[in-house]
Amino acid sequence: MGESRKQKAARLERETADLLGLTPIAKPSGPKAGDAAGNRTARQVPAGEGQRAGDKDTAKLLETALRYSEREERYTHGFHSYPAALHPDAARDLLALGEGKVLDPFCGGGTVLVEAMAAGREALGCDLGAIPCLVARARTTRTDEAARTVMRTAARAAAEVALKASSTQVLPEDAPPEVRRAYLPHVAAELHALRTAIGNDPLLRAVLSAIVVKVSRRSSDTHQVLVDEDRPSGTTATLFHKKAREFARMLETVEGYTTPARVHREDAREVRLDGYGMVVTSPPYPGVYDYAPIQSLRRYWLGLDDVSTLHKEIGSRRAFRAGRAEALAEWRNDTAKWIRASHKALAPGGRLIIVVGDGQVGGKRIDAWTVHDEAARALGMRWVARASVERWDPGMEAVRWEHAGLWEKPL
Repeated sequence: MGESRKQKAARLERETADLLGLTPIAKPSGPKAGDAAGNRTARQVPAGEGQRAGDKDTAKLLETALRYSEREERYTHGFHSYPAALHPDAARDLLALGEGKVLDPFCGGGTVLVEAMAAGREALGCDLGAIPCLVARARTTRTDEAARTVMRTAARAAAEVALKASSTQVLPEDAPPEVRRAYLPHVAAELHALRTAIGNDPLLRAVLSAIVVKVSRRSSDTHQVLVDEDRPSGTTATLFHKKAREFARMLETVEGYTTPARVHREDAREVRLDGYGMVVTSPPYPGVYDYAPIQSLRRYWLGLDDVSTLHKEIGSRRAFRAGRAEALAEWRNDTAKWIRASHKALAPGGRLIIVVGDGQVGGKRIDAWTVHDEAARALGMRWVARASVERWDPGMEAVRWEHAGLWEKPL
């Protein structure tokens, strides 16, 4: 009898590991692929099989970083959800593998920046989207008690206005159909009142951003499927006030850090910097998410012009679905560009650490590791170590490999 599909896949994986000199790691106990995972993201699901290569001690640390999955809410980490965010403990451990200023060219919600602040490291985060920049700036804002009191007072006043909002208020005619479908009338009325009341306050705008998907009919941040939900009148305003108070408490925990983190809205492929000791980042996984479209509700309520990101997004799922061969070639080219920019930003001896997962489009795997490794080595960077773990992704409903690699710029 011939091999089953599962047996063949396992044999090919073993043969690949042998060819690459990878060391298999024992699979820990935990849920099997396909077990109910609720709305957890891939990085909140325990990892399975693992492999390591290169410097043994470094590879072990990289593998440990990939395995973190439990929710962590120290500092400002639990404030705002963000798709495929790097685990805070992983960011902390990866930063310990180098020295000097830190650059994260795909900073997302700012996890690496927060951990850099806590470690007393100067850091800069860049992102193409307006939403991640808003969130990252908010999470790394240093405040005093007076500023937090002002924020809490303004949040309470805005919530009181929203509680009185009329459910007969309709969305403007220019509101996109997806926004109209996503909200119950009284929820939309409360959000409109909150948006008007908070004006341009950056911290309260970040609080509003944190709740607009939660109070919508969308099933999650990454799934645009609408579900029936009975959200009582007044709960949206109440949630906003509660979230603002919670955020104020989080900001208090980072008040004493003296090394600031900066955030620039900038394309990772066009970054022009130098003198950084580390680049620690997690670029978009190929063909996994459409980051710009899934932020559509936030863009509308915050009035942010983020349309340009739709055309500049790296490795988007929609691009791969439109044409795999063309999307793959473009993604390879974009990867080479941003790694080249990061290489230039590093000082001699600086270290590049990348966390990235394989893609899965049309049932076919997209090998993310090889593309990033080849791009780094083409620039003369010295490969130090790699770790890979097998992880069940509930969003993709598939098992894929996630990788962490470290390269060093020659002196």
